[in-house]
Amino acid sequence: MWQGPEVGEERTPGVKGRWVAARIAARVVARGLALFFGAFSLANAAVAFRTGSTEDLWWIDLGGAPSWVSATLWLAAGLLVAYGIAPSMARRRRLATACASALLVLAALWNAAGFYAVWRAGEIAPALGVPFSVVVAACFAFLGWAVWRDRAPASRRRIELAGVVAVVIAVAIAFPLAHVWFFGTTDYRRPAEVAVVFGARVLPNGALSTSLEDRVRTAAGLYHDGLVGTIVMSGGVGESGYDETVAMRDRAVLLGVPASAIALDGDGIDTDRTVENTMRMFVEDGTTRVLVVSQFYHLPRIKMAYRAAGLTVYTVPAEASRPIPQTPALVVREIPAFWVYWARAWARGMADR
Repeated sequence: MWQGPEVGEERTPGVKGRWVAARIAARVVARGLALFFGAFSLANAAVAFRTGSTEDLWWIDLGGAPSWVSATLWLAAGLLVAYGIAPSMARRRRLATACASALLVLAALWNAAGFYAVWRAGEIAPALGVPFSVVVAACFAFLGWAVWRDRAPASRRRIELAGVVAVVIAVAIAFPLAHVWFFGTTDYRRPAEVAVVFGARVLPNGALSTSLEDRVRTAAGLYHDGLVGTIVMSGGVGESGYDETVAMRDRAVLLGVPASAIALDGDGIDTDRTVENTMRMFVEDGTTRVLVVSQFYHLPRIKMAYRAAGLTVYTVPAEASRPIPQTPALVVREIPAFWVYWARAWARGMADR
């Protein structure tokens, strides 16, 4: 392999210098992607080994696949981590890593095909016409190409390592945002037994805030469309002094939902408490099919919380009546929240015996 000058040695690099810099940059990005997805999948594999449940579906869904497929995924994850840590490799490992990337591309495209199948069947209504699986497939196509075509010379290790760490951090930020925009904005409404509406602020005059009004109105629409027979209003007493659940019920009644079809969870002071309280209700009533209603940015975290509690729910983003100025800040808040909920689910899974 040709060994050229290290990056930065030429003050005015020519064509060869730019080629080397581009190849090194590609390797840095590929290593960052490999480290993130490989480490994330291996961490999920540790939980799956103990409980049989995995959070890998947030990037690739192998649900229903034979056990050897999952084992192949874990092997691929190991190869990715190895590449992220030690990119210099013999031809055999290079070939294995590139093949692993190609298999992950195929799996992601299979997920994308499933997305379009259920969309065509009318089972989902995505706001975006492209699933996150396509993004995943593109990432692994690039990674496989970068692994196989890496002919860049060795660069300054500290500089390259800093670049890899920066890429990992960037992907860790982009990952939850991608789920907010791809998953959170997709409407999974379908016939269910119950719809859970998560509380939000009630104004000092007793009126619902825009966010809460949109949630209640969306849930009322689910009831009128015959998709649910019961609506659970979950919330607490906010700074205004009003009980959110009572205000939500009264608004739903004005929207034509009979009070007898509304249940109140007045202790749903946050996402965790709502999930905990409603799960008790569902166990007592034998409820197994549930819709949840909130703003799009909140829904990935809600689904993760219910999954950790042992229930798969179907998310319905609240239909926005008008733009909410605080939305960008609320979206950003979901980045650390996503990882906190994932870490808690991971820790709980590792503690299970």
